[in-house]
Amino acid sequence: MVLPRVGQMLRIHITSQNAAASKHTYKSRVADVQGDVAAIEFPIHEETGKTALLPEGTAIEVSYIGEDGAQFHFHSEVLGERRENIRLLLIRLASIDQITRTQRRNYLRVDTHVDIAVKMQDHVRNYHLLARTTDLSGGGLAFTCPAEFRFKPGDKLLIWLSLPSKAGSVAHAFAEGEITRCKAPEEAGTHQWISVKFVQISQGDQAKIIRACYERQLELHKKGVGE
Repeated sequence: MVLPRVGQMLRIHITSQNAAASKHTYKSRVADVQGDVAAIEFPIHEETGKTALLPEGTAIEVSYIGEDGAQFHFHSEVLGERRENIRLLLIRLASIDQITRTQRRNYLRVDTHVDIAVKMQDHVRNYHLLARTTDLSGGGLAFTCPAEFRFKPGDKLLIWLSLPSKAGSVAHAFAEGEITRCKAPEEAGTHQWISVKFVQISQGDQAKIIRACYERQLELHKKGVGE
């Protein structure tokens, strides 16, 4: 994927105003694509939640995340509005050769329940357990498990993941991780929460995870959940 498609989340910077305005980031979503014109939801300021009213001719920079976790961005301009059930903003899509691709270091993190097997790399606490994630990204995950497993930040884990796809198949990935945070159960009898960053993972397995996160993001957006 290079061009953004319907349902794609966008980040927008205004480039035709002063330097202070260009520092603000707005989020939007693609509602429709016709030729080289995209109809998007009116951009909302990421911090204040206020809607940006952009007149025709406003120069903007658009960025979005591809299926492989890379970031794409291009320069565009506001073409006007389209009024349907909701007001939509029309922007011009760049040609493929005008779209820049950069590799992201901050990975898309989504709320998702994925089955994992966890093995502790410790001779004393030689834990083996099955768990489910609460969120997942190409750079790490979080999962819950019974409090009887005495994890602590810095612990090293081996993690095997089962990644279902929308096509019905299941992909498998493996990563070595390090616990970055532990949250004790809020009530007796409930599970603790563990956050893990990946410290060693093959490029192929990381691509599988990023793909699963991307599919999950689109699924959440179709349900009206998420960003």
